[in-house]
Amino acid sequence: DAIARVFPVFFFLVAALVATTTMTRMVDENRLQMGTLKALGYSNVSIAGKYLLYGIAASVLGSIVGIAVGFVVFPTIFWYAYRTMMFSLPTFTLHFYPGLALGSMALSAAVIGLATLQACRASLKEKSAALLLPRAPAAGKRILLEYLTPLWKRMSFSQKTTARNLFRYKKRFFMTVLGVAGCTALLLIGFGIQDSLLPIVTKQSTELTHNDMSITLSDPKALTMEQGLAEELDGNSAVQNWGAVYTKSTTIYNAEGESASVSIVAAAKDSDLTRYVTFRTRKGHKAISFDSGSVILTEKTAENLGLHTGDTFWVENAEGTRVELTLTGITENYMFTRLYLPRAQLESLLGTAEIPWNTVYGQTTCTDTAGYNALRTDLLDCNYVSSISFTEDTTELFDNLIVSLGYVVVLIIICAAALAAVVLYNLISVNLGERKKELATIKVLGFYDKEVYRYIFREIDLLSLIGSLVGLVVGIPLHQFIIRTVEMDQMMFIRSIAPRSFVFSVALTMLFNFAVCLLMRRHVRQISMVESMKAPE
Repeated sequence: DAIARVFPVFFFLVAALVATTTMTRMVDENRLQMGTLKALGYSNVSIAGKYLLYGIAASVLGSIVGIAVGFVVFPTIFWYAYRTMMFSLPTFTLHFYPGLALGSMALSAAVIGLATLQACRASLKEKSAALLLPRAPAAGKRILLEYLTPLWKRMSFSQKTTARNLFRYKKRFFMTVLGVAGCTALLLIGFGIQDSLLPIVTKQSTELTHNDMSITLSDPKALTMEQGLAEELDGNSAVQNWGAVYTKSTTIYNAEGESASVSIVAAAKDSDLTRYVTFRTRKGHKAISFDSGSVILTEKTAENLGLHTGDTFWVENAEGTRVELTLTGITENYMFTRLYLPRAQLESLLGTAEIPWNTVYGQTTCTDTAGYNALRTDLLDCNYVSSISFTEDTTELFDNLIVSLGYVVVLIIICAAALAAVVLYNLISVNLGERKKELATIKVLGFYDKEVYRYIFREIDLLSLIGSLVGLVVGIPLHQFIIRTVEMDQMMFIRSIAPRSFVFSVALTMLFNFAVCLLMRRHVRQISMVESMKAPE
């Protein structure tokens, strides 16, 4: 739900950029026609109306296709993904939301309409005689590199031309960079969400918590009675070690009165707790000491309540009384929320030394489902044992949830990649259209096709690379924003992006750039030198 609120905004902004570029180019290419119509007496409103009608018609048709895909194709993909992975769902029925459909259609039509009107207004301000002439090319100016004489002298003619052209057409420079940056940012966010979701179960179960078995007791007598659970745990070869633990859900409060639900966790022996839990900071992985005066809270809860190490907070005990504690550490944790206390602190909180140990943590030697089931059967035969859960059970549940959400992420990456291809094709097409006479000129001067390709596509490559790097800079804070938005109270996602995701995002963008440039070579070859060099009649 959070992803659905955030992602469409970015997609829409990039799509609006493409549409705006297209309509602006169309109006610029029709200067001669607009000048003729204006000279014949047509009003500015009627001339602009033609282009406005075209833009809105294209927008509405595109919106209809998008609505069909959005209301039929994507929901079907998601439903089958969740049904296959983890849920038994009832019959699937599609729903149409007219308000959402009309709103998105109206918004896209309004963006394209305003862009078209702005382009028409700029052209129609000119006199008919001026419109009947081609627009004067942008004036060349000295660039910063030219002032770096040692470097500038060592550059070849084509390199100097490329450098000048990059900054000569400032509008195209910014349009290309922003368009490519938007697509790269979307790709980075997609890959980044995968990096934030997929490894959390493995990270939690291998690096942070080390007990693979948890036994819930209905009565603490299970650990003290003869031939009870304790004897079974000691005598069972599948159990490596175990420890008695107290767990209970409670509410904690900060100084402002804000509350959060956590589970208190404390062990009969403090050494057992440090055996089963690694206490460390998320940044830098610095070890957090655990002694008789420690009070350690998981990071997500501390963040929600605005607590820092050394802050005071209040814990509600079994009688409903709020007991004041001082936070000594905030530990890295991704699944569930915990308040870890040593035995001395727990006794102080409960007001008694007789702790009702209601849980057992343990490590087993089981390696497959059959081994876990056999151990489960043996332990459930003991008195006062309510339930047994293994890390494998929780891991499988979360893995299925993460894989299901992975389908959504893959779809986001595919859409972002498709948008990147469209943006690049559109911007390169605009570039070639605007510079047809320039390219025809250098062909007349004797440039071979490969030299013309390098002349024009070297600029595109550099602009795409600059856009990709800008996209990485933009994508990092957007990824952080989205990850923090989609997090739940009981789960914290990994908030870093793997280095390979940066490489994949730039590589995909440059791959699309290469593919589009390859496709556009045909257009360069087909430029007619004679026709392009003719003066407009």
